Amino acid sequence: MDPEVRRIVKALVVATAIFFAYRIIVGYFVPPPPPPATAPVESGGAGPAAPLPPGIPPTTDEAPASTEPGAAPPALGPASAPRVIEATADEGPITLRGREGDALRIELRQTGGSLATIWLMSRKRDGRFAYRRSLDSDDPYVLISPVDDGYRVHNSFRTARVWIRERGNQEYLLDQALWRVVDASDEAAVFETELRTADDQPRLRLRKRFALRPGAPIVDFSLELENTSGAALTVWVEQDGPLGMPEEDPAHDMRKLLAAQLNKQRSAVVLNAAQMHKALLDAARQRTTVRMDVPEKGPLAWTALTNKYFGVFTRPLPQSGDSVDYIASLVGTVADLNYSGDSFHHPGDLVARISTMPASLAAGQSQRYAFEICAGPKDPKYLRQVDPAYGSGGTVDFALALSADQTCMCTFGWLVHLMTWLLDGIHALVRNYGIAIIILVIIMRTALHPLAVWQQKSMFRTQEAMARLKPKIDDLKQRYANDKVTLNKEMMRLFSEENVNPAGTFMSMLPMMIQMPILVALWAALNSDIHLRHAPFDGWWIRDLSAPDAFIRFNPPVDVPILSAIPLLGWMFSGVRSINILPVLMGVSMWLQQKYMPKPHLDAAKEAARQRAASGQPAKPASGMSPEEQIRQQQMIAYMMSIMFPLMFYSMPAGLNLYWLATNVFGIGESLLIKRQLDEEKRRRAELGPQPPAPRQPGVISRMMKRMAEQAEELQRKADEISKLDEVRKREAKQAARPAKKKS
Repeated sequence: MDPEVRRIVKALVVATAIFFAYRIIVGYFVPPPPPPATAPVESGGAGPAAPLPPGIPPTTDEAPASTEPGAAPPALGPASAPRVIEATADEGPITLRGREGDALRIELRQTGGSLATIWLMSRKRDGRFAYRRSLDSDDPYVLISPVDDGYRVHNSFRTARVWIRERGNQEYLLDQALWRVVDASDEAAVFETELRTADDQPRLRLRKRFALRPGAPIVDFSLELENTSGAALTVWVEQDGPLGMPEEDPAHDMRKLLAAQLNKQRSAVVLNAAQMHKALLDAARQRTTVRMDVPEKGPLAWTALTNKYFGVFTRPLPQSGDSVDYIASLVGTVADLNYSGDSFHHPGDLVARISTMPASLAAGQSQRYAFEICAGPKDPKYLRQVDPAYGSGGTVDFALALSADQTCMCTFGWLVHLMTWLLDGIHALVRNYGIAIIILVIIMRTALHPLAVWQQKSMFRTQEAMARLKPKIDDLKQRYANDKVTLNKEMMRLFSEENVNPAGTFMSMLPMMIQMPILVALWAALNSDIHLRHAPFDGWWIRDLSAPDAFIRFNPPVDVPILSAIPLLGWMFSGVRSINILPVLMGVSMWLQQKYMPKPHLDAAKEAARQRAASGQPAKPASGMSPEEQIRQQQMIAYMMSIMFPLMFYSMPAGLNLYWLATNVFGIGESLLIKRQLDEEKRRRAELGPQPPAPRQPGVISRMMKRMAEQAEELQRKADEISKLDEVRKREAKQAARPAKKKS
């Protein structure tokens, strides 16, 4: 390493060590400050109003009622001042515990007639919860919970609004209304509320029912509207889905809203939307929403709120037949407009809102909407056990939510599933996912070893030959600097005489391109496999392969001075939660791999420089860098890569870092083995002495390049002929013009 670079690296290491040591010492003696209280901020309601469903144009017979949340309705007489008959008192949360061994426990609230909390209650054979809240906790995982913005509490599955077409589109806000408890048990609960006019004339009775399905992670939810007036009414509803899901991975928030629709043949579901928080928050601040369904694609199959491993799927059930025909639109929004933090760590307020089609109800008639709420892991195997239709390729196919996280341009979905299947299969034998990751890396790299050997040997031969020919190529470039066609012709002749394929370097990259989808698929499988959650490697250092190894934790997270303010790169040094050792080891392994990787072009460049010096020519070519400068540049690139990759992977799960570390260690051994083979081949050639190049048939690329050079030469020859003809015509025209001038 260059002395100046060494001094800079040492200074950075010492400064960073002093800073982290200071943070550790201060953390022991100075407790973190309490979080500031959130001041109430006035808000117009629980989010922007969705657009009116198709078929309901804005009313023009009277001044239209405002659809802004919280806006006072215009004075249109008795019918325009709606009232919601609420419960006289809040009886507190209602907990549906279900039967012994049920997969879910839920808590209901009267506010909005909502579902506030879902716990995952499945247990392992040892009696512990299968999905725990945290690594060191024995509490069940809380899948959704209320979101408190300091002004109001937002719950899941609240009925946001009801619209009645009566002398204008009358809006009844129900998200904060206190619903009456009609019936409650350990397995089901029923809420009810009534809508009346200002003069106490009945309009609608709404009834909501939540019921645990025995033995399944499913909540049956229904909303019933009954026309209690003496006349026909046209009504439609805005019904919210789940919200308040934890982010699961604090470093990389993967929470999103999804929507799936039946295809035109209605035989499968097509995932068509995945809205992230920033887009929804920006839209909500502008009092708009993000449309998630595409009417041209067919009926809505389901919508879901998911994080890295879990999801809550809301599936509307058909009223008759096999398809759902009462959904007018599905929009995405945020429940908490008062939130002003960054888009990477939001409070979990993503919510999908379903608007129903307008329903005409005669006096005394009812309309019922039924939904199936499935809550739990996105694991296809788990979903298939719940219901075969929920698994991959089923008629419902909730497993598409996992595919949304595994989608990558560099690989294929079936390859990701294959890597997941192999990982789980190896774990069934060794019973340790850390060891399973290492074994899987060894298996994959061993299978790809012949390609790697061919790649490096091919690159070695090509680069060595190109470096050997570089003096002749430089001479040709100087000799034919102004004649590109002749230069290309002479270079192709040189390559043909020396039996060198100039496209060999590109061809040697093909094995790497073949390997890339496999390695990326393995990475995607590790990043989304729920079986790695809370799975230890050694039990004392790497206790959770789905989280950073966190050798030393910081509470609260810290920003590294100066480095956190660097444009574009500052995010790597902001919000550091712990000192992680695995990324550092990965960086060291990357540096060692770069160091021991064969560098035939540099060796050949050194030999060419030695030959030039022996013949009295300057060791450094007229254009380009000397071998020493090339080596120094290669070392600098290796140092930068060894620093940048650990920074990018610093907050990644330990399983991913372990995967890259194992890959690099295998690569070091592979490079040493190939380097020894190349050295043996070089020694054998040196013993044999200079040998004439063995004749061989030119490859496809060589033939194509030769043909292109011949075509270019032919085109240039024709262009030269045309140019000569033009010159002849011009001379003849000038000669013909001279006698005419003399006569005049």
